[in-house]
Amino acid sequence: MATSTIRLDDGVREETTRIAAKMGLSFNAVINIMARKFNAEQGFPFPVRLETAEKTVFDLSSDEFEQACRRAVAEREAVPEMEYVTRLDQETGKLMKVYGDGRTEYVLD
Repeated sequence: MATSTIRLDDGVREETTRIAAKMGLSFNAVINIMARKFNAEQGFPFPVRLETAEKTVFDLSSDEFEQACRRAVAEREAVPEMEYVTRLDQETGKLMKVYGDGRTEYVLD
């Protein structure tokens, strides 16, 4: 078995040792497990990349935007058109239904 020296940030070994002990493992076992997994995966077993902000609609190319729109249309739920719009009467503070033909009906008196 080979002996290696590694440098760790302050507190990393102590924290790793503490967690490993709860699992019944030694620090060396943790390092060996991680190295074996790295070798088996031929790299890190998780994505290694720069953190980037989530894309907004302004970051999309025109093709990406069109695909997103098509996907949204395909996945949308059928929503029946409403006969009325619910509004708040600014003068009375009461809820009202305003119909397309101009009628108004108060919901609560």
